Amino acid sequence: MATFERGRPLELIRCGDETDDYAFTLNEAHLDEVLSKIPAGRRVSVVSVVGAFRTGKSFLLTLILRYLRHASHEKKNGDAWLEAEGATIAEGNANEGRGDGPASFEWRGGRVRMTTGITLWSEPFEVEGVDGERLSVLVLDTQGLFDNETPMGLTSCIFGLSTLMSSFQIYNVSNRIQEDNLQQLALFTEYGRMALEARAAALRTAKLAKDDFEKARAKEKADELAERRASARKADGSLKALKEAEAEAAADAAAPAAPAAKDDAFEELPPPFQRLEFLVRDWTEFDDDMTDADMDAQMAQYLEEVMSSRAADDLQFTREQITQCFETLGCRLLPHPGFAVTKKAYDGSIGAIEPLFKRCAHGLMEHVFGAGALEPKRIGGEALTATELGNYVRAYAGMFADGARFPQAQTMLEATAEANNRNARAKALEAYCAALDEKCGAAKDAAYLEPKEFKATERAARNDAILAFDTMATMGRKAAVDATRDSLEDELKKARDRFKLMNDARNPFKNAEFYVIPLMIASASFLIKRITDALCPEDGSLLANTCNRAEDALATLYGGIVFLMLIAAYQRLSGLKKYMKTFIKPLVQSMLEEGGVKQD
Repeated sequence: MATFERGRPLELIRCGDETDDYAFTLNEAHLDEVLSKIPAGRRVSVVSVVGAFRTGKSFLLTLILRYLRHASHEKKNGDAWLEAEGATIAEGNANEGRGDGPASFEWRGGRVRMTTGITLWSEPFEVEGVDGERLSVLVLDTQGLFDNETPMGLTSCIFGLSTLMSSFQIYNVSNRIQEDNLQQLALFTEYGRMALEARAAALRTAKLAKDDFEKARAKEKADELAERRASARKADGSLKALKEAEAEAAADAAAPAAPAAKDDAFEELPPPFQRLEFLVRDWTEFDDDMTDADMDAQMAQYLEEVMSSRAADDLQFTREQITQCFETLGCRLLPHPGFAVTKKAYDGSIGAIEPLFKRCAHGLMEHVFGAGALEPKRIGGEALTATELGNYVRAYAGMFADGARFPQAQTMLEATAEANNRNARAKALEAYCAALDEKCGAAKDAAYLEPKEFKATERAARNDAILAFDTMATMGRKAAVDATRDSLEDELKKARDRFKLMNDARNPFKNAEFYVIPLMIASASFLIKRITDALCPEDGSLLANTCNRAEDALATLYGGIVFLMLIAAYQRLSGLKKYMKTFIKPLVQSMLEEGGVKQD
């Protein structure tokens, strides 16, 4: 049996506290614990299950966890993942006389609700997503909706927050998709329309800012070329530099003008949310002799019937809202698992589960988590890493802090904009540091840069970072964007100072005075030893013995000093070698070219 991290459920969102029964509280420690396990730069997919309470969500999630733990190892054996840990599903079983099995999302028979708030599984899973990309998958369980204890406002907030965080949301419903299920979805689509409108306006602003920046960069480049040409003409022996400057200017002038940027702010924008999968439980219209293709066809036909056009305006409007706000809508149907499974005394025996349910459950898992099925979580068209997802979750949780009422659409936009701007700042700073690190930081091929060259390199990296920020930070109020941009400027200054110190420390001529005195002592010792070699007698007298001891001491002194200086100066000499290469090679080439010109 393959080894794996078992994991445990972690409370991500707690509903209610000592002073407010409706408060939403984010457990940031649990969020950071999970996100820290995802490799840097890896994209993240978030799968959540929502739906009415006591409809089997947590039992389904237990099956999902078992599939994710074992499916990759049991791929050749079909649904063997179901029995990979034995003939019973002990994990999470909270039925009477149970509860001592491995950790999972707790489930049990009966009518008492299990999950409260939003729960996150502690271990990310790795799957193959679209285009073969390796994704880290986070699994969320949510409090059951429409119970007898939770007010409608809090129910809507749980549903809304789960939708915002998810890239693939499974909407668990019983028996059939009813009109009230669709209306619950429609409650959240107002934000979707507002988000689309805000994004279109933001794209227009970003396009203007980008055009202005590119014009400024073009002028800056032209001024730099002009300065290089002027410097080359003034200096003797710099024919090569003059030729390079003239060739670059000619190429720049001959380059065709870039085509006008396509203004996608006026195009139809993609929906704000990604994928919603209706999961209809206890479906009664499957027969045991139906093929997988027959069942898939029935699922597609049923979804088409539910979402088809309606004559009544309110029913049609609900469907239009849903389709406009989700990129993909799907539907899966699951038959009843068997009445033994729903009893309080159920011991988790897999043999008690109906064969048709197991077959359909395997098809569901392959549909959701199979190779190429999942996409990374995206916001504003950008796929998110763990760090970026964490910023959005914090912003959204703060937005829903007052769980008694559903946030206004504008509040949601501001929360999204805040997280988006923070991510833009982080990406811009990362790009800036990477550019300088390659030239004069900790990279293997980094070398010392002259002050003028360091200034030019830093300025180019800074301009690129600011452009990256302005291109991405396109949401929210201008004052908020400007404040984040100012904080980025401060971070860039701090990073510049750090890289300047690193570059100065690599200067091969820095602190040379610390080497001069020891080397002078070594040189004097060597010279005195040679003099004593020539003048001291070799007759075995007291004077001769004294001279020999003095010569040995001097040899030890200068030898030790030279040895220690070589060790201490190794890094300096390496830097000097790189520096001299960059200085001497162009000089020799220039002299050769000058000689060739003069011979002609």
